[in-house]
Amino acid sequence: MLRQNKSVQRQRHQVDESFEPWERARPIPIFVLAILIALATWGAMTYWRGFVPSPAAQPVAASQQAQASFEQVDSSAPAVVRVGSATVWSCASCHGGQGQGSGQTPRLAGLSQRYMSKQLHDFAEGTRLNESMRYVVTQLSAEELAEAARYYSGLAPLAPSAYASVDPQSQSLKRGKHLQEEGDWDRNIPACFTCHGKQAEGVGDDFPRLAGQQPEYLLSQLTAWKGGARHNSAQALMDDIAKRMSNDDMWAVAQYLATLK
Repeated sequence: MLRQNKSVQRQRHQVDESFEPWERARPIPIFVLAILIALATWGAMTYWRGFVPSPAAQPVAASQQAQASFEQVDSSAPAVVRVGSATVWSCASCHGGQGQGSGQTPRLAGLSQRYMSKQLHDFAEGTRLNESMRYVVTQLSAEELAEAARYYSGLAPLAPSAYASVDPQSQSLKRGKHLQEEGDWDRNIPACFTCHGKQAEGVGDDFPRLAGQQPEYLLSQLTAWKGGARHNSAQALMDDIAKRMSNDDMWAVAQYLATLK
């Protein structure tokens, strides 16, 4: 037994000097390293190429943008509409020279001058929230703001554009037509025409024309009233009405109003 223990001890003290606890690092083959570098370079070039317009497309896009913004501006339009001022961009750069607007930027052509003047005042006072508009109105004089409102109110209302071709038989447009003409009295939603006119042509200075307006803009304003971000309608009517409308109803009536001439 004693001899066996001594044999075990001798085995324990025999150390293999060639044994290494950590595996030695094996050099990466050069061709593999070259492939990895090439892939990394290609990926970086592809990523940054997405941020740089192609030389051929850049002048065309810039030309089209400038044309869309300024070619229709009447030469008799006030400077604030055509070129802006030393501190702000022109009205036409967002609303167009003919007040046509785009997307969530509203059409201004033919709106009441007093209605537009009130909205500009509300932007300045913060009653109506829009950071871009608030910056603009606080940088312009009262006369410049009056000139802009007078110019756009004097333009002829524009005919419906893209949304005039929407299928009138679609369920969404049928619902929008119903809300415009009859409302939904089960939910205490009055017909739009009771304030804005039979063809949404607008009534007086407090109820603007909605016919042919940008549907995205109409939806954004209904959403703002519903959420409490806008609260400058006459007698707070829109604040209450919008709160009773579903999201689908707001989009349906916005689309329908956009199709009206």
